Amino acid sequence: MEKLTIQDASRRLNITQRDVREYIRNGELKAERDPDSEHGRWLVIMPDDTWKDKFKTYLDELDASITRWWWTNQNKTGSVHYLESTGIENVEPDYLCGHRSENLWSSAGHTAAERCLECLMRATEQGLPLFEEDVSGS
Repeated sequence: MEKLTIQDASRRLNITQRDVREYIRNGELKAERDPDSEHGRWLVIMPDDTWKDKFKTYLDELDASITRWWWTNQNKTGSVHYLESTGIENVEPDYLCGHRSENLWSSAGHTAAERCLECLMRATEQGLPLFEEDVSGS
């Protein structure tokens, strides 16, 4: 059983120290006092690899429900592209085909013929959801 300081646990779990303390208070993370510490610091008993932060779980579920097909220009011309990730950390959209754009626009109601063929092929090869309900006429 691995035990880490709150600071190290927050880094490992990719959450704030405040969140680590909150999870300890509400019992979602276990912790104990460090017997070798003069100041009684807390050591977090690290959870197994399946543990997930509630907020990140919510974001992952939300992310999975959002279509991946987006226009890459405001005029909504050309092809709609498959967004590899809608992560909140992304500064620029990452499309499966490698296309670059500075922003993205809703592709609601696009036709299957408007989809980027390379994005479609890569999404199919990788077994990614195609969000067929987003195509007009489906």
